Amino acid sequence: MRYLSWTFRAIWVYFLLWVLYMWLCTPVVALHYSAKATEPIGFYLDTESSNLKRDLAPGESRWYATDMNRPPYMWVTVSFPFHSKDFLNFEGPFSRIDVYIGPGAQIEQTEIRHGFFARFTDPEFHDDWRD
Repeated sequence: MRYLSWTFRAIWVYFLLWVLYMWLCTPVVALHYSAKATEPIGFYLDTESSNLKRDLAPGESRWYATDMNRPPYMWVTVSFPFHSKDFLNFEGPFSRIDVYIGPGAQIEQTEIRHGFFARFTDPEFHDDWRD
């Protein structure tokens, strides 16, 4: 009977590790809004499998996970329909996309990274850009 409890515990641990892997290791879209802006903006983040409508306050950064096993033709679109005509449309594989949004909801810079560990770290210039 003792071996059954150890087997059950091992299965439970493997299950938890799989859930953590699926939650933490998905490709990420990170949005960084300039602290120089004066008002919050609304944005749409549209992927092939989901649509989000959210707000960003000046100086705020947020990241959103995308599909783990996405098809190679999947697209990601970020737009600011009520504040600007700027938008980002990206197709292809990625690990992390960092979108830097300046005052007036203008996309100032975009960095697309492909390394596995890139999804866990901000780019080196991220802190310099915030000032």
